[in-house]
Amino acid sequence: MTREEIAKKIHWTKIIWAVSIVNPLMTLPQFLQIWQTHQTAGLSLIFLLILLFVQVGFSSHGFFTKDRFIMISNGLAAALTFLTILSTLYFRNIAG
Repeated sequence: MTREEIAKKIHWTKIIWAVSIVNPLMTLPQFLQIWQTHQTAGLSLIFLLILLFVQVGFSSHGFFTKDRFIMISNGLAAALTFLTILSTLYFRNIAG
C-alpha cells in the first residue's frame, strides 16, 4: 500500500485540519491562566522560547513549501506563544 493510499484510507486531510486547529490553541490555557492569576512561577521561559523557535521554523517551512495548513497553524501558535512569553515577562517584572 502506498503513502497516498494510506493517507486516503485514514482521512489524513481531516486529521491535519484537526491538528491545525488544536496547534494554535495549545498554549491558550497557559496564557489565560497567567492573566487570571498573575502567577508565572511554574513557567519555563527557556521551554517557551524553544517552542517559539520550533513554531516559527515550521511556519517558515509552510511558507516556503506553500503549505497553508502548516504556515497558518504554526504562525498562530507562535503568536500565542510569543504573547505568553511577553505576559510572563510582564508579570515577573511587576511582581519582582
